[in-house]
Parts: sequence; C-alpha cells; structure tokens
Amino acid sequence: MADFGRREEEEDEDIHIKFREDEEMEFFTELALHETERWIQTVTKQSFKHRDDTRKSLENGVLLCELLNGLRPGTIKRINKLPTPLAGLDNLNVFLKACKSTFGLTDTHLFN
Repeated sequence: MADFGRREEEEDEDIHIKFREDEEMEFFTELALHETERWIQTVTKQSFKHRDDTRKSLENGVLLCELLNGLRPGTIKRINKLPTPLAGLDNLNVFLKACKSTFGLTDTHLFN
C-alpha cells in the first residue's frame, strides 16, 4: 500500500512539473513574440494594424518589406499596398527573395 501511495505522489509531481514546463514555454513564447513585434515596430516606425494578431498584421507583406527597407534602405524598391491577396503574395515573394539575395539567408531560415 505504501508503494501505491508513493507512486501516486510521483505521478502527481510529474504532472505538476509538466504543467509548469508548459506554462513556462507559453510565457517565453509570448515574451519572444512581444519582443519581435516591438523590434519590427521600432525599425519600421509603424504600429501593427491588428494589435492582437501578429500574423494578420504581417500577412500582406507590407510591414515585412518595410522592415527590410528599415534595416537596409532601398532593398525593396516597390511595395504593393493594394488590399488584395495577390498583392500580399507579391510582397511576400519580394520579401523572401530580398532575404536571400541581400541578407544571405537560406531556405532553411525562411518560411514558404
């Protein structure tokens, strides 16, 4: 009986440790996201249009292209600001190409 109680305590402790690790991971992920947003806004001197949705703020590629121009002026000559999905894809492709050609990043460093 003592072994059963001890095993149960160990399982409870394992669950508690796993829960704490998950909480810490979530905290540090949120912290990294916040710092990334802050850095992008500092470099571009622009706020995110969708404050609670980073992805939505970046999906049209405008802010990403402006980020590269903030890091190295003139990197991207034309940013398509039309509110269409095709314009967003164009901006993202230009961003990815500039990351490779100007900043020397490889496909493993980038998203597709």
